[in-house]
Amino acid sequence: MFTAIQRLRVEWAHCDPAGIIFNPNYYIWMDQGAHRLLEAAGIDMLPTEENPTSRGFPLVSSGMDFTSPARFRDIVTLQSRIAKIGTKSFRVEHQFLLGDVLLAKGFEIRVWGASAPKDAERLIALPLSDSLKHKLAADIEVDVTLA
Repeated sequence: MFTAIQRLRVEWAHCDPAGIIFNPNYYIWMDQGAHRLLEAAGIDMLPTEENPTSRGFPLVSSGMDFTSPARFRDIVTLQSRIAKIGTKSFRVEHQFLLGDVLLAKGFEIRVWGASAPKDAERLIALPLSDSLKHKLAADIEVDVTLA
């Protein structure tokens, strides 16, 4: 299924005083990875004429395992991949690698969110459209690293 790859440099701001990455940064990068994957797949996160009540793809569950530390100035490869497509949700799996060394792996479950018809402040999950499922299921690997 659709995979987005990007390289990330561990900056001092990502680290604790010992120069080792502060693990919550991985969650920021997972979110970034999911958004770049969706963008690369041609999926608009903002409301459109077709979907004026769209609220993007909110996160409803996530988790992470840490196996090895990243350090200041490391160049980490993030692989974000669609792992499962359901009726109203999809699962994105992320791997963080330093060369061949697995640093961390995590997942996110996201839904297609929209404002409820009678209460715009309330968020509801919509069924994923066939077009959206088709884009997520494409067997494509894209480098989304920003220059």
